[in-house]
Amino acid sequence: MARADLLKKLFETYQRRDDAAFRSVADEIIEEERKKQHPVLANELQRILANGVRSLQDARGLSSSFDPVPMDSDRRTPLLAIRTPDRYFEDLVLDEGTRSVLDRVMVEVRGWEILEANGLTPTRRLLFCGPSGCGKTACAEAVAAELGLPMLYVRFDSVVSSLLGETAANIRKVFDYANRGQWVVFFDEFDAIGRSRDDATEHGEIKRVVNSFLQLLDSFDGRSLVIAATNFEQVLDPAIWRRFDDVVRFDLPDAAGLEALVRKRLRPLQVTKKQVSSVVEAIGGASFAEAERVCLDARKRCALEGTTKLRNEDIKAALERFRYRRDVLERATPTDSAPSVDRE
Repeated sequence: MARADLLKKLFETYQRRDDAAFRSVADEIIEEERKKQHPVLANELQRILANGVRSLQDARGLSSSFDPVPMDSDRRTPLLAIRTPDRYFEDLVLDEGTRSVLDRVMVEVRGWEILEANGLTPTRRLLFCGPSGCGKTACAEAVAAELGLPMLYVRFDSVVSSLLGETAANIRKVFDYANRGQWVVFFDEFDAIGRSRDDATEHGEIKRVVNSFLQLLDSFDGRSLVIAATNFEQVLDPAIWRRFDDVVRFDLPDAAGLEALVRKRLRPLQVTKKQVSSVVEAIGGASFAEAERVCLDARKRCALEGTTKLRNEDIKAALERFRYRRDVLERATPTDSAPSVDRE
């Protein structure tokens, strides 16, 4: 057990509702247990403390946490966001292979201490790749929700800086923060910093950034699951691929996948099989994100009309909006850019 004075301090900080002091004392207790060669207890306390951040954020609407998120020194903008996803696997449409990989990863994460006790390391790094709008972000959120962990969401356009050396410093800040708890750490738009160092169009700074990221990823020993997502896996540095334990690809859905998603998203309404089929036929080749948008547009029309029964005119209006949006974006998007015009 921790020293009596530490326990007393812990209760005093709780009574004062001093979150920062409480976290500081809790960290002291965890460190003392590590020094006593009690790694299992120390790790469990660390996990409880990390999930405590999530509980506080739920109660306070994500307005505060024990530690402020790291900031870009130049722009004074946050480098990450803490999310508490409420999307689960049952809300998604996943193929059998993808679901099998994710189920196995979650079993290993939940059995982290058992594996460590046997000299084994759980799967800790996943790479999600594939066209935009096909479920990479949604799946990462579902993994976090299923594990009951908060998500550290890192979008690389917030990390990349115009100042020499600042991007690498920002990435270090993100990893330092991730080391303070147990999370699902999600790096979105990963190709922004993971580009090949052999790319002749890239300057020396991006090479230094890739090297820095690889070093930080290799040295990261937090009890977290790291997931990176990219729409352009072909530009990633070869060394990046080797750092990930598993790679999961998300492709455009086939007709069966679209039908399954449409049924899920229209579930609150009274819908006929013919209506589902008409939507699927009309949006053939769409991404999951595009299909979801169509369904939500139809549901909003029904809600505003005060009906729970999907009407053909609701479908027609949602599809017209889908076609108009797709036409506008295709006109504005170069032919050699992203595989899909919609984003996740």
